[in-house]
Amino acid sequence: MTKTLTWVAFAGIFVCAVTVGCDRPMGPPKTEDHKVPKTLTVISANAAERAAVVASEEARVNYRYRLVVLQSFYKASGNLDKQRWTERELKNLEQANTFTWEGIPEITPPKGESLANADEHLLVEYAVSARKAYLKSVRDLAGFYHGSAPNSYKARRVANILERFDPIRTYMYLLDAEVPPANLHPVEVIPEAEKLYAEGIKLYEDGKGILHVFMTTDYRKQRQALGKLLQLVRSYPRSTKIALAAYYIGEIYKEYFNENLRAVYWYERAFGWDPNLTKPARFQAATVHDYRLFNRAKAVELYRQTIIHEQFNASNVQFAHRRIRELTGT
Repeated sequence: MTKTLTWVAFAGIFVCAVTVGCDRPMGPPKTEDHKVPKTLTVISANAAERAAVVASEEARVNYRYRLVVLQSFYKASGNLDKQRWTERELKNLEQANTFTWEGIPEITPPKGESLANADEHLLVEYAVSARKAYLKSVRDLAGFYHGSAPNSYKARRVANILERFDPIRTYMYLLDAEVPPANLHPVEVIPEAEKLYAEGIKLYEDGKGILHVFMTTDYRKQRQALGKLLQLVRSYPRSTKIALAAYYIGEIYKEYFNENLRAVYWYERAFGWDPNLTKPARFQAATVHDYRLFNRAKAVELYRQTIIHEQFNASNVQFAHRRIRELTGT
């Protein structure tokens, strides 16, 4: 057994650098002399290239500015969870762009925006719209290079921006936009939804890797699984599979992407849509609130619900009893 685990650990380190085992974005492409330039230069005489690059940079700067404003709003209002979301989205933007442009005018963000009497919905709308505009501008720039110089280094480097930009680290920030409403009724057996569920669960299971250890996790498959399950819920809200899909969405967010707030939202939808669900959605939500979000009052509430509604898992019920005593002293 020791030799097996040692081999798995070694294999995990190896595959991390190749395909699986760690959640890293695709590295920037290298030039023919095996270098990764930190700057790319726009040809001064090429007006079309200059216009396309400037449009993309203007969109990037505006997107970043809108995220910083939203981050400041959440910091001022004390909403640490959503502030963390803005931090992750900003980091995602930075990791996508691995170079700067030369040969274009300096592009600066607007002056600081006053947050006095700011409206969250409006600030979120600005940030989400700026994200959409940025991604469109990068796709347009990639399309320009694909049409004018498809095999050029610039074409590959711009395409790499989209490869490195992680849609999981983007947010809608408002609960009703992040997850579907609580009043859905899963009452129909829909073949298309059944197919999506089967495909999503297969990807989820395959994505766990050898012996289900983190070093062999296939994050690409976990992202694909998440996409299938989200598509199911959004496209077929009356499907009898939406509660199960919501549970596994919560599992993927929790286990593989450290998206704790999203995870508890989806666990709550799972047992809300199907109170008789035979998956430990209440227990999983309780542990996330307890150990990751440090919302102990909510954790106790969900542990109590676990004891009532999730008797199918005796060890979880036993743990819930013990943890309630530890948290409440009763």
